[in-house]
Amino acid sequence: MSEGTGARLAELGGLGEWCEANGFDLEEIDADELVLSDRETGSVWSVFGVDDWTQIKGLVLDEVEPDAALCLTLARLHDRLLGCRFSVDAQHGLVIIVDLMPSCRCAEGIGEAILQMQAIIDHTSDLLESVVAQGVAADDRTIDQAFGLEGSRRLH
Repeated sequence: MSEGTGARLAELGGLGEWCEANGFDLEEIDADELVLSDRETGSVWSVFGVDDWTQIKGLVLDEVEPDAALCLTLARLHDRLLGCRFSVDAQHGLVIIVDLMPSCRCAEGIGEAILQMQAIIDHTSDLLESVVAQGVAADDRTIDQAFGLEGSRRLH
């Protein structure tokens, strides 16, 4: 068990119920690691306990190289204050990650973070696939359009 948590992640009150209500399967890897799988979409989320913090990671694209176009696009996405970040993981590919502070270490906090990250993936996956395939960074307007912000007040 993690020294900071004192409890297994799988024992968080309401997590099993949240998973069942939202169509997720929950697998406990060990006291500080869970895997949540969405039965409908097939998305898989790794949930890690690190002291009192919780990190959630999900795959966006596999087998991706961090070239200049992708890195610039990710920097522009990070500038949107999405509440999470992207990273290129040498083992898996492009992943989306969120770190939840101790007060969010609950079923609702984990569930809301996963749903938020899935929404971000849903909005950006085509855009990111295009950037990887073409090797051309997405500009601010294209990113705004991916989120349906055609009339954005954002300065470009």
